[in-house]
Amino acid sequence: MQLPLVDSELHLVFVTLDGEGDYSTMLSEEEQQRASRFVRPQHGARFRLAHAALRHVLGLALDTPAAQLAFQNETTGKPMLPAWPDIGFNLSHAEDLALIALGRGTRVGVDIEHSQRGCDWLGIAESFFSLAERKLITAAEDSGACFLRLWTAKEAVLKAIGSGLSALESVEMTLDSEDRPRLHSVKHLAWRLHTLTVAGNHPAALAYDGPPRTIRTWRLHHTTNAFHLIEEKIDVQTA
Repeated sequence: MQLPLVDSELHLVFVTLDGEGDYSTMLSEEEQQRASRFVRPQHGARFRLAHAALRHVLGLALDTPAAQLAFQNETTGKPMLPAWPDIGFNLSHAEDLALIALGRGTRVGVDIEHSQRGCDWLGIAESFFSLAERKLITAAEDSGACFLRLWTAKEAVLKAIGSGLSALESVEMTLDSEDRPRLHSVKHLAWRLHTLTVAGNHPAALAYDGPPRTIRTWRLHHTTNAFHLIEEKIDVQTA
């Protein structure tokens, strides 16, 4: 099958990273070296699967063998495809979850976090979140969950921009009447933000620039030696 890229659409693809299969032949030497640096074999296997999934999805969209795709980093470090500079894409993975976003003629960023992620959220918020954001977190019924919702939204915008975590403080968030993150920073009003919750209450977010687009959601299933892409309706909320 092919994954058509239409200017009025964006694609979100969900992948579960546990299971059998060795997709290392799809990866570049650099990707395989990065995977080999993980201390735990499981983490290396998940890295390989996530990046193979990204290649597979891009290959479907561009009608090109996945292993032949050549990536290059922009000056900000964000990956791009020199042969298709108008294709925006991004990958995020956390534990056994991965999320891929892609579209034509737009810059995209995506982030997903595991709901059971163990982190010093209070310390991170103290260091990188505004006072108003910290008040929202501490006032929430579930402060840890609120932090992760805001964090994924910030990360998605930063990854779309390509600025990295160094600009974390410049992307300020607030919550709407339904407790969904939305951009509050005047500097980034051009960015569109969508939030969602994946099965298991795992928070995720998508950011892109340009006019509004229809978000199509997919799930990428994998066996020991093949991927299968199936369109699946998942509620994506506009923030």
